[in-house]
Amino acid sequence: MLIRNRKGLTPHIVVVTGEPLPSRLSSLALGTGDIDCVYHFALYELIDAVKDTGAEDSIEILKILVEGKRLRDISDLLLDLAI
Repeated sequence: MLIRNRKGLTPHIVVVTGEPLPSRLSSLALGTGDIDCVYHFALYELIDAVKDTGAEDSIEILKILVEGKRLRDISDLLLDLAI
């Protein structure tokens, strides 16, 4: 609420998580738009695990988040901060 009502420039807000459920990740990443990006500490392993389950809806959620650059691997965080 404070971010939405702030006047002028706002800092970038990111979340670092290890959340294993794609539905909860989408709530974080797509929620209200206040969060710029969600970084996952084991994103590639999560993608592999979800693919192994064959849950098409979860696979699609992860695909949308990654392609939309709303969900990234933790290894990208340092590069993003340097820019």
